[in-house]
Amino acid sequence: MCLVISTAGKTFANGLPVLGDYSSSIISLNSEYNLGQGIIRQIRNTHQSIDDPLVESYLQDLTWDLVAKSQLQDKRISLAVIGNKSVNAFAAPGGVVGIHAGLVIAADAEDELASVISHELAHLSQRHFASQLERNRINSPFAIASLITGVLIAAANPEAGTAVLSSSMASSMSASLAFSRKNEQEADRIGMLNLSKAGYDPSAMPRMFGRLLELQRLQGSLPPEFLLTHPSSSSRVADSKNRAMQLNVGKKRAASLDFAIIKARLKVKYQLTPSQSLSHYRAIAKTDRSAINLYSLALAQARSSRFSESIKSLQKLPSQWRKQMLIKLSLAEVYQRGQKPDKALKILNKLNLIYPHHSAVQMLMAQTLLSAQRPQAAIEILRQITEYAPDNIDAWYLLAEAQGLAGNRNALHIARIEYFLLRGQVRTARTQLGFARRERSLKEQDLYKLDDLEEQATVVEDYLNTKF
Repeated sequence: MCLVISTAGKTFANGLPVLGDYSSSIISLNSEYNLGQGIIRQIRNTHQSIDDPLVESYLQDLTWDLVAKSQLQDKRISLAVIGNKSVNAFAAPGGVVGIHAGLVIAADAEDELASVISHELAHLSQRHFASQLERNRINSPFAIASLITGVLIAAANPEAGTAVLSSSMASSMSASLAFSRKNEQEADRIGMLNLSKAGYDPSAMPRMFGRLLELQRLQGSLPPEFLLTHPSSSSRVADSKNRAMQLNVGKKRAASLDFAIIKARLKVKYQLTPSQSLSHYRAIAKTDRSAINLYSLALAQARSSRFSESIKSLQKLPSQWRKQMLIKLSLAEVYQRGQKPDKALKILNKLNLIYPHHSAVQMLMAQTLLSAQRPQAAIEILRQITEYAPDNIDAWYLLAEAQGLAGNRNALHIARIEYFLLRGQVRTARTQLGFARRERSLKEQDLYKLDDLEEQATVVEDYLNTKF
């Protein structure tokens, strides 16, 4: 049964409306969620993975912190971390939030990054996408498909996605632009309020938008991708500054060392080639031995497979830095990649006691155990991850690898099927189901699980074909 929400007189205690406009009473929250589940699977199947559990864990924690302060009625969020240097973020119906690596690199502080995420969450809480879908559905039955396709393309190529979005709304361009400005103003207002509630500086939002406008000025005909779908102007920045001054801010958060570490990881990975990165940070370290530059040098050394040098650089960091979980994880990561799994596991086992069920700790543990030819131990860790985070696609991929190395053919098939379903590859999942059912060693519980996965495949197929 679909739950249909009425907007009549419905507000939060702070006076903010629950829904964006009349259309939200037509498109149900449940329908939006189903559509979002289809979109996130298609994004996973087409976008470049970040392939960094430290970055993914950090962004998940930051996003969930902001979700807790938001007006979202349905707080089921699917986060897509896009592995490219595009300066972009996006929201899609059903709780889908996308963050590109380039956006993190462009931000100067955690509160600036948080301001963009809070802005996107406001688009979701006010159900702007539902309003847009309903508005375009009235004008054209093909507009909905075009808009959804635009979101999927934007995840991999924001400029191409914008072209699709623009063409789908060409029949009512002036009305669409006005509608977009209204949405942006509302997302700014609500996003800044929630930013303040979470302990961040609300003036970070106009600072971030100002930074993006400056990038637009420098890049000329190639503005930051975020501005292609979130039109901005100097007047919008000024309005945001005035609004920030009116907000009462309690105790502000201290500058985040975690943000600096995560930003450094992404800069080293995406801004230069491995050899260029190594030369660049070596040159900088000759004149500036600051902790952030030393950490960046260590990352560049590891990226060029100079693991012994990387370990020495990490060990030279100030004690305040070496105490940070992300630095300890970085050291364990270099030990693992440098074929020293015992040293890596010594660090990771201690961290696992302090931070049980921390996804980055456990993912690195599983990777290290696999590299140490201990698949059964890796399986135990990965089963824990997939139990509390069943949509962790990287964990299912590693679990399939571990089950294969351990010779568990039935469990290998099951992990592969879960992985394919999370990518929306229903046909491939069903092919794998056929292989699994032909195994001679199937037990009764295996058959029950395969029946359950058959049903899941149908559910995912419905997600991918959601219609309003």
